[in-house]
Parts: sequence; structure tokens; C-alpha cells
Amino acid sequence: MTTSENEKKEKDRQQAEKRLDAGFNAYNDGKLDQASEAFGDAEIRFRMTGDFKRAGDCRAMIADIYEQNNALEQAINSYQRAIRHYQEADRPLLVASSELSRGHIERKLAHLDQAQDAYQNAQQIYRKQQNPKGLGNVELALGHIELQRANTAYAAEHYQDAITYFKEANEQTNEADAARSLADIQRMRREFTEAETGYKRALEIYQNTGDNYGIVDAQVGLGNIYTAQERFDEAAQILGDALARSGLIEYELGQADANLGLAEINFQQSNIDQTLIGAQSALQIYTDQHNSLGTANAGRLLGEVNLRRGQLAYANSIMDRTLRTYQAVSYRLGQAETSVVLGLIQFRRGFLSRAQQTLESAMKQANTLKDSQLETRALLGLGEVQRQKGELGPARNIFTEAHALAEKADERVGTPNIVLAEINLARLAILSGNLNDAEDYLDAAEAKTKQNTQAAQLLPAVLAMRGQLRQTEGDFAAAEALYSSAHNQAEALQQANLAVEALLGQGQARLAQGELEAAQNTFFEVGRQFQLLEDTNGDGLSVLGVAQVNIGQKQNDEALENCEAALIRFRQTDDQPSEADALLVRGLVQRANEAFDNAIGDFEQALRFYHQQRRPLGVADTRFARGAIYLLRKDFERAHDEQSKAIIQVERVMNSIKTPERWGTFLRQYAEQYADTTVTELQLNNDAQVSTLLQNFVKIAGKTEIVSYLQSYEESIPTAGEELSAEEIQTNTDLVKRLSQIRHRL
Repeated sequence: MTTSENEKKEKDRQQAEKRLDAGFNAYNDGKLDQASEAFGDAEIRFRMTGDFKRAGDCRAMIADIYEQNNALEQAINSYQRAIRHYQEADRPLLVASSELSRGHIERKLAHLDQAQDAYQNAQQIYRKQQNPKGLGNVELALGHIELQRANTAYAAEHYQDAITYFKEANEQTNEADAARSLADIQRMRREFTEAETGYKRALEIYQNTGDNYGIVDAQVGLGNIYTAQERFDEAAQILGDALARSGLIEYELGQADANLGLAEINFQQSNIDQTLIGAQSALQIYTDQHNSLGTANAGRLLGEVNLRRGQLAYANSIMDRTLRTYQAVSYRLGQAETSVVLGLIQFRRGFLSRAQQTLESAMKQANTLKDSQLETRALLGLGEVQRQKGELGPARNIFTEAHALAEKADERVGTPNIVLAEINLARLAILSGNLNDAEDYLDAAEAKTKQNTQAAQLLPAVLAMRGQLRQTEGDFAAAEALYSSAHNQAEALQQANLAVEALLGQGQARLAQGELEAAQNTFFEVGRQFQLLEDTNGDGLSVLGVAQVNIGQKQNDEALENCEAALIRFRQTDDQPSEADALLVRGLVQRANEAFDNAIGDFEQALRFYHQQRRPLGVADTRFARGAIYLLRKDFERAHDEQSKAIIQVERVMNSIKTPERWGTFLRQYAEQYADTTVTELQLNNDAQVSTLLQNFVKIAGKTEIVSYLQSYEESIPTAGEELSAEEIQTNTDLVKRLSQIRHRL
């Protein structure tokens, strides 16, 4: 090489050094665009002088700047150029380091296969170079990939190998990082003792090495364990310490993690306003820091909050966005968790087909992940979908399966799900007329609410379902009191939907007690609240309640209009049990209007639904209603057939009541129907059967109500008048006489 060439090369080298220094100065001053330009100029000059190692250093710095600016694809390209420079310079360890950095960015972009290839390239080099620290870094990174793929067993193996390598290299801080990552896996598996040991080991190392960032991360991990164990005071204290420390060192992601952990505690304790503040604060930081996983985690909690508050459209939007984020970063556990909540939201909005698909997908994901808690929650949602579709048998099987799965889980996690399963099984038992079973389920559920903090928040749901049981048994005052208690407790816990459902129950109890104005006002308020909650089905139930009030007020046109409105809503949400009830009520309105053929048509449709759903009291009410029409038409044989079949259903349900003292309360609801049956039997000259029927009724329910109805019949039967023939006068007079005799013998 000539002298002039050497001089030029030296000049280029000096200029490259100068530009490199300028790049570092600009970088340290935060002027990243100027730094990138200077590093790029220095790279070219180093490459021209043949200094490929320094050229690689410049390109690696440019990659770092791209990463800070969230220009991740450009960062990957820059690392690939740096790798080529280092290969040219024969610097294998720098090649491996750049492959690691490239892998981290590929993983951030959810390019997991490309990230794994990069890590394995680095692994081969580190093995050849016998570099334990590098091998530990690779194992740690591979563990993160397997965790993202939800392969927790493989992830744990990689983290354990990383710990071994870091110990060999005497890299304590890195060892702490691996121990903390392994503890994350153990916490997910609910291996809390092992996880707590891992976090505490990491915390000890971080404290000894003065790594404040690591201290915060370990504290957050410990706080999350204590939250899962319902050790809320300890969790709040350590997460509060983490929040304060991260603020002092300006560790924004640590602040977000601590805030989100505290928000989770508040959510578990039903402090919903504080949950909202903490989760939104965390979300803002994650968004500013372009932390996709953190953004999704905060979004998922916010979705849960809005579901609980009844803001369904907003919750749906949040969960859709959260699910897309989890999918983008290939975080399968998050996808499964979000899918369950999304399915529950879709169910509440009345989109049953979509809810079923979403929940079935979530259940499969949870099963693959071996997350029994998540699988149980998905099963509970699927059971509710089947119930609303009128598939009560399949719903019962699903809730039973969920109950069995929850029993196998850790008591703290399993107990709330067991209570939910028992509440739902009680609801099905009430619909199916097995009131003894319903009582047993509710007794078991209420006992568990006294043993578990999370289960205690389900007490309002237990009380509301017990109110429904008492309503079915005919104890309307007790039902109203239970509904009132459930409403107040649900409001205090911000359980919006349950609070309105309990208020609906109060309206139904007031209606049953004949308090028409109070019931109507309650149903109007329920309708307003269900509309705010975007609950089409609940709105339909409130409208149907108003229709029943209209019947009591003899406002048949308004009743018919409200029945039609309720039916539209129930068909929108595919709520077949409620559709059957609405058809029965509409039939009663048609009967009151003397549109008997239309009424019988409605009763036939309702009866078909009730038979499909195996709801004996629905069958009984419909048959009694149809029998009354046949009685009016003097078709006594058909009336007798309907009434006899209805009484069989009523008495079967009565015998299922756990406490015989309640049989009378239950049976008194049917005094008018038994009186109708008495008239039918007398018209057929079945006097012996009438005597047996009434004596059995009076023995259980007393005679006050039945005597009142029989007397009303006597007074309503005409025994004189020009419009009656002599034969009709004689028949009616005889009927009145026989009714009077029977009544006085009671």
C-alpha cells in the first residue's frame, strides 16, 4: 500500500472515530436522529478502512436507536447488518450477542419461530466458545418464547437451565432474573410455595447487588402471589413499596406493574372505582412505553370492570382489542382468559351463538393450557347459554361438570366456582320443579360464602336465587325480603346486573301479593336500568312484568301490546324459557278478551316449550289456563283432562319441597285452579272425586282460599232470568246447591 493510500486510510479512520464520538454524544443527549446519522457515517468509514468490528458496533447502535423509536423491522435489519460485519471481523461472541438482540425484537413482534432461530444461532456459538453466561441468556430467552407459546413445562426447563449456567458464570443478577421468571411459571401453576421461594431468592440478590429495577420486579411477583392467596394486606404492602420505589428510580414499567397489581387487589375486594383508577394509570404507561403485553393485561382487567358495571358495549370493545393484542404477541394464556370474558359479555348482550362459539374455543384453550380455573369459568358460561336456549338438561350436565372440576382445584380458587355452579344448579332445579334439590344447593352455596373471601361476594346471588325459590313456593313476603337484601348487597359490590335482577324479583313478588301500583313502578324502574345495561333480555322481562300488571288492572289492550314487545326481545336473545312465559301471559290476555281460539293457540305454543324444557309448573299453569277455556265452553271432558294433568304436576312439585310446612303456602297459590277443577268434576257428576280432591287440598293448604273461590263461583252462576231455559235454570240451581254443600262440609 502506498504512502498516500495509508494517509487516506488513516484520515478515514480518524474521521470515523470523530463521527463515532459525535454519535455517542448525541445519543447521550437524547438526540437520536443526529446520533443515527453520525453512527451511519462512522459505519461507512470504518467499513472502508476494513475495521468491520467497529462498523458492526455502529450498526448495532443504530439498531438500538430504531428499537427505542419502535421501528422494529428496521432494528432487525440493522442487527442483521451488524452480524455480517462481526462475521467479517471474526468476532463470534459479538455475532452471538447481536443474534440475541435480534431474537428479542423478533419475539416482541411475535415472530416466535424467527426469534427461536436467532437464539439457537447464538446458542451454537456460545457452546462452541464455552460461554456459560451467554448460554444462560439464551436459555432465559428460549424460556420466554415457550412461555409466550403457553408451553409452561418447557419454559420452566429453560429457566432452570438458565439458573444453572448463570451460577456457573457467577452472574448473580442474571441468576435472579431467571429465578424470577421460573417463579412466574410456578405462580401460574399455583405452586405458590415454590414461587414465593424463587421471588424471595431473586429479591435477595437484587438487594445485595443494588438492582432497584430487579427489586421492583420481584416485589410485584410476590405481590401477585399474595393476591392469588387472598393475603391482601401483605400484597397491598409489598406492591405499595414497589410503586414507591419505581417512582423514585423513574421505572415507569415497574410503576405500571405495581399499579395493575394493586388494581387487581381492589377488583378482588370489589373496590371497583379504585380498580378503574389503577388499571387506567397502568394502561397509560404501557401504551406510552409501547408495551403490548402490559397494555393487554390492563385492558383485560378494565374489560372485567366494565362487564361488572354492565357497560357491555364498551367492555366488548376493550376485550376485542385486548384479544387482538394477545394474538399479535402470541400470548396464548391471555387469549384464553380474554376469550372467556368476551364470551360472557356476548352472552349478556344476547348473542348466544357467538357466545357459545367463543366460550367453547376458550374452554379448549384452557384445557390445552391445563388451566382448570379458566376451563371451569368457560363451562359456567356455556351452561348459562344452554339454559337461556331452553336446553335445561345439557345445561345441568355442564354445571355438574364445572362443579366437579372446581372441586379438584385449590380451595381458594375452586370455592367461588363451586358456589356459582351450585347457584346455577339451584336455578335449574327450580325450573324443573325439584325444589328440595334447589334448597340443598343453596344451603351448600351459602355455607361456602362464609368460608372464602371471593365466595362471600356471591352471597347476593345466593340470596336472589333463594328469593326465586320462595317465590316459587308461594311465600311472596319472604321472597321480597330476600330480593331486597340481594339488591342492596349487589349494589354495594357494584354487581350491576345482579342488582337489577334482584329488583325485578321484588317487582314480581309485589305483583304476586296484589300490590299492582308498586309492582308497576318497580318494573318501570327495572326496564330503565336494564336499558342502561344494554340488556335486551332483561328489558323484555320488565316489559312482561308490566303486561302482568296490566292484566290485574283490566287493561287488556296495553297488556297485549307489552306481551308482543316482550316476545320480540326474547326472540332477539333466543331466550326460550322467557318466550314460553310470554306466550302463556299473552294467552291469558287473549282469554280475558274472549279470543279463545287465539288463547288456545298461544297456550299450545307455550305448552310445547314447557314440555321441551321439562318445566312442570309451566306445564301446570298452561293446562289450567286451557282447562278454564274448555270449562267456559262446557267441554267438560277436555277441561277435566287438562286440570287433572295440571294437578299431577303441581302436587309432584309440592312433594319436592324440603320442608312440609311450606306445602300449604305453595298449594294455596293454586286455590282458584282447584276451585275450577271442582266445578268441572261436579259438571261430570264426579262427586266422590270432588270430595277427595278438596279434602286433600284443605288438609294441606287450609280452607280459607278455596272456600272464597267456591263461594265466588256460587254467586256467579245465574239461577234465574229470561235468557235461561227451564233446563238451564234447573242445572244451575242444582250446581249451586252442590257447591254450597261441598263448601259447608269443608
